Amino acid sequence: MIYRSLLLIALICAIGANAQETKSDPGVEWRETVKEVLRFTAKSDEGNIRLVIELIKPDENSLKEIKNSKGDTIGYSLKGERLPERFWHGCTLISKFDLFWDGKRIDIPQRFWRDLAGFRIQASPLDPEKLPAAMHSKAMDFLAGLNQPHVILSADGNTVLIEWGRGEECDGHSTIRWIISKSGTILRHRHTPPHEC
Repeated sequence: MIYRSLLLIALICAIGANAQETKSDPGVEWRETVKEVLRFTAKSDEGNIRLVIELIKPDENSLKEIKNSKGDTIGYSLKGERLPERFWHGCTLISKFDLFWDGKRIDIPQRFWRDLAGFRIQASPLDPEKLPAAMHSKAMDFLAGLNQPHVILSADGNTVLIEWGRGEECDGHSTIRWIISKSGTILRHRHTPPHEC
């Protein structure tokens, strides 16, 4: 009897604490606005650099399995084009990766993005400018934590960094970074921290 009473009190306290957290933490409410999208425009803080991204999720019926001599599936192709090794059913592919700097399109050859698969884009309509000043910083941190490409202009204004995280096998994570100069020089780097597998 006493044990049941203690459990009931603990449950009531937990529900009350959770309700209090929801009221005091706007992030709980903001998380409900997050949606997965296939089209997205990332902008630099200055607003003069835009990255227009589009993802596709190929229909399973449009995929062709590539098999080895033993008959094992070792990859997939789509419309005659071999897909990246990282691709599997339900994965996304990048179909558009357009960078605009001061209104001018910077050409990024497909070899810098066409071989990548498995990205996600999370978006929220949350606008920090429409919130009270005290919540502005927290809202910016919340948006920065969404899974989407981020565009950052260097301090000298001569290069832009594009950073985009993606999930990997065995609950791993990697971050792909592109460094692009205004003249069109492009570098790409992938960082994968150690994980369990």
